[in-house]
Amino acid sequence: MTDSISGGGSVAKVSCLTATAIVVADMVGIGVFTSLGFQVKDITSGFSVLLLWTIGGVVAMCGAISYAELAAMFPRSSGEYNFLRQIYHPALGFLAGWVSATVGFAAPVALAAMAFSIYFKSVIPDAPQLLLGLAVVGLVALVHLRGIRRSSAFQNAWTALKLVLIVGFIVAGAAYLAWPRPGNGSPGRPLN
Repeated sequence: MTDSISGGGSVAKVSCLTATAIVVADMVGIGVFTSLGFQVKDITSGFSVLLLWTIGGVVAMCGAISYAELAAMFPRSSGEYNFLRQIYHPALGFLAGWVSATVGFAAPVALAAMAFSIYFKSVIPDAPQLLLGLAVVGLVALVHLRGIRRSSAFQNAWTALKLVLIVGFIVAGAAYLAWPRPGNGSPGRPLN
């Protein structure tokens, strides 16, 4: 991934680590930290939740393989705009670009800001949700406007924090299940 800097033609590059962090952050974001809570609330079977996530993972893998094949066939930047323009018609590529810009990029940013403000409000109940969401989006935008180096460091740090939180949740859950309960001597669950 490169980003051209206007002027003398120099190019600032995003490292492989940062590119990987971007992909990981895209996959492990609002879905894991927010929508999973709604799923667990509405779907009481743990097996069903795991099955749905497995099916979702298979569908995502199929999509990734399809995009990889299309990228090999049409090696040009611009993603699905290029693919749809080449395969079907330039109008479909144009429409897909607008849908991606309005729904595919803006909606996840809005959802992340809303999730942050809701979580923050649970810590400080009188906090204004709308202002918190707008402030987070503004601060992240300012960090990214400072250049690729700062943006990359920010991306790497926040992705690492997400992964540490996930590992922490897994360890805490495993410790909870393994901890012996008084009275029954069994780990994790009372006897029926």
